[in-house]
This record gives sequence, C-alpha cells and structure tokens, in this order.
Amino acid sequence: MQYLDIVLVLVVAGPVLAAGAPALGFTVGAATWILARLASIAVERRIAGVGDVRRRLGVGVAFSMARVWVFAIAIIAAGVGGSRADGLTAALVIFGTFSVRFVISAIVHVTQKKGTGS
Repeated sequence: MQYLDIVLVLVVAGPVLAAGAPALGFTVGAATWILARLASIAVERRIAGVGDVRRRLGVGVAFSMARVWVFAIAIIAAGVGGSRADGLTAALVIFGTFSVRFVISAIVHVTQKKGTGS
C-alpha cells in the first residue's frame, strides 16, 4: 500500500493519455514524481540510521525543501518546453500523486499507532 501512488501513476497513464492529456506534461509530472519518491525511500532509509535527532530532522527538512524545488522546476520546464497545458498537466499529476501519498501516509500512520496501542 505504501507504493500505491507510484502504481497509480503508471496505471492511469494509458487512459489519461488516450483521453487527450498533453503527453509531455504527463510524462514530466509522472517521471518527476516517481524519481522523487524513489529518492525519498532512499533518504528515509538513510535517516533511519542517523542517531542524532537534530541531524535526522535537518536531513528530512532539507530533502523536503529540495523536493519542492525539483517539482517546481519540473512544472516550469514542462510549461516552457511544451505549452501552458503541459505545465498544468505536470502540476496536476504531481499534486494528484502527492494527495494520494498524503492520504496513504496518514492511513499507515494511524494503523501503526493502533497496532502499537499508543
């Protein structure tokens, strides 16, 4: 369930592109999201190994800020490299997958808390 956002992007690619969504925008948004998620998995594993809480927090915040910049640059690049519709499509793909990831993360967090009895 933790990778549902990635699976969802890949599954909806065919129908969304067949419906006429700008291919460049969808591809840029989907590729950026998938690469950022893979990077976040690696960063989360690395953060888990850090003993110092301040350093763990610092790495997490730095990665989160860098990810926002990567998304913004990808959206702008799609809009400039293609059309405004491409930029909008990239933004919608990123926002949609972020929303799915946020809901999944909340569900997993609540489920884990109930499982530990906290």
